[in-house]
Amino acid sequence: MKKNQFHIFNNVVCELYRCRTYQDLGRYFLPVLKMLVPYRYASIMRRDDQDTKIRLVEPLCVPAEFIEAERNYMRFADDDYTGWLNCCRESTLFRESDLVGEQQRLRSSFYQECYQKFNVYDSLQYGIVFNGKPLGALSIFRCQEDGPFTDEELFLTSSVGIHLNQQMDAVLARMYHRGNAPGYDFSAIGARYGLTAREVQLLEQLTHFRDNREIAEAMQVRESTLQKHFQNIFRKLGVSSRWEIMRLLLEGDSRS
Repeated sequence: MKKNQFHIFNNVVCELYRCRTYQDLGRYFLPVLKMLVPYRYASIMRRDDQDTKIRLVEPLCVPAEFIEAERNYMRFADDDYTGWLNCCRESTLFRESDLVGEQQRLRSSFYQECYQKFNVYDSLQYGIVFNGKPLGALSIFRCQEDGPFTDEELFLTSSVGIHLNQQMDAVLARMYHRGNAPGYDFSAIGARYGLTAREVQLLEQLTHFRDNREIAEAMQVRESTLQKHFQNIFRKLGVSSRWEIMRLLLEGDSRS
């Protein structure tokens, strides 16, 4: 590994361990990963721990608009010819083009429904696994003009993946623990900070790591109304972003 590349690798790993929540992986880790393994699009998805069937949910994407492709993926996941990756008991990394020929890949209904709009040509797929348990997947995408993924880039992705396995397990364990912890009393939180019933409902939605569109649908409000609720919560909790709200909750300030 070259000296400059070594420094970039260290920076990527440091940003990874900075992540305290699942959402932080999209905020901190994915953007710096691009310095080490250049990409056009990237995503992380976690395994749905509440479903007996192995399926991926809650995509974190860079750039943000790529979430459209990964939401479509969730709809057509049963047609994914690489879906076996999510069942592996050991971390697995591959170039999609090494498994499926160009014609078959680009003409498949799965590709056309999910990725054709974004001109995706090839991807690196990494199964995130810790202690034999599948946790999710990291996907890195390129368009044809970006050039092929090299063997060196596979090596670098695999090297980062060793750390990603461990950190993914840590943030998901924290997420599930907080979500199920006794004493996580939203009524008490609302009373402490003077929140309305709708603001308490929004706070609860945030702990499920849903995005604004999903929260608005669950609460049956417009996104403009949702933003007003956010601003009221920011003022009452003394924060300036949803990320600060989550950090406040996850660090235990919400305990009654």
